[in-house]
Amino acid sequence: MQIIDTHCHYNMEPLYSGQEFIFDFQENDPLLEMNWQDHWRQAQEKGVVGSVVVGTGIETSDLAIEIASQGDNLIAAVGVHPTHASEVTIDQLSQAAQGWAEEKIHAVGETGLDFYRLDKNGRDFEQAAKHQRVIFRWHLNFAQQNDLPLILHVRDKDDQAYWEVLQIMKNEYQGNKPFVLHCASGPMDYIKEAIELGGYIGFDGNITYPNAQDIRDLVNSAPADRLMIETDAPFLAPQSQRGRVCEPWMINETAKYVEKELKIDPQQLLANTENFFRHQFVK
Repeated sequence: MQIIDTHCHYNMEPLYSGQEFIFDFQENDPLLEMNWQDHWRQAQEKGVVGSVVVGTGIETSDLAIEIASQGDNLIAAVGVHPTHASEVTIDQLSQAAQGWAEEKIHAVGETGLDFYRLDKNGRDFEQAAKHQRVIFRWHLNFAQQNDLPLILHVRDKDDQAYWEVLQIMKNEYQGNKPFVLHCASGPMDYIKEAIELGGYIGFDGNITYPNAQDIRDLVNSAPADRLMIETDAPFLAPQSQRGRVCEPWMINETAKYVEKELKIDPQQLLANTENFFRHQFVK
C-alpha cells in the first residue's frame, strides 16, 4: 500500500527534534531521542511515499520549507492556523510571504476559522473572530496571487465558523484551484456545499474512533475523487494507538481501516493527492 500523508507536522515538536511539547512523556521515552528524519524514515518503512509538511505560523512555515528542501517527496504548505491569528499582523505576514513566494511551496494553509474554544458570550469574542477573518482573507489573497490550493482548518461547537468560511470563500476566493477541508467536520449540508465549490475532504486517525460515526458519514457522502488521507501528526492517533503521540507511520493503520471498513481505495487517494497538489509523488 502506497500512502501520501497530506497533512503532517514534522515541523512541530515532538516530531521535529524530540523536545517535549504539550504531551505527557515517560522518562526515557524513545520519542525524545527521535527527530523528523527518524520519523520520516519510519513512515516510509510503513508505505508512506510522500508527505505535506504544513505550517501553523510563520516559524513553522519556514521550517516546513526547510524540511521539504531536504527530503525526497516532502512538500511544504505555508500559513497561520486560525488559533494563532492574534499572534501575527498583516505586515508580518506580508514580509514573511516575500520569502515564501520565492520558495517551492505547494499549498497555502492551514488557515480558516476556529471558534471552538472562544466564548461567544464573552466581550472579547468579536475582536478575536474579526482578527481571524482578516488573517484568513490574507491567505485567500496570497493563494490566488500564487496560484496555489488552500488547506482549511474549520472548527466550532455550533455551525457559525463552518458557514462563515464558505460565505467568505464564495465572496472572495475566485481562484481556480481546489481547497481541502482538513480534518473535516461540521454539518452534512456544509460538506456537500464545500464539495460543490471544489472542496476536498481530508480525514485523519479519528475516523477510526468508535464514537466517530458522524465523521465516517461525512466521508462516505463525498465523491471518491475528493478524498485525501492525513495524520495531523503529532495529533489524532488512530484508535489502536489512541492516547499516544501520533507518529507519521500510524497513517498506515488509518489507511488499512478505511480500506476495509469504508471500501476506500488507497490508489484513488494517491491519485487525488497528486492531482490536488500538482506533484507526482510516485515516479
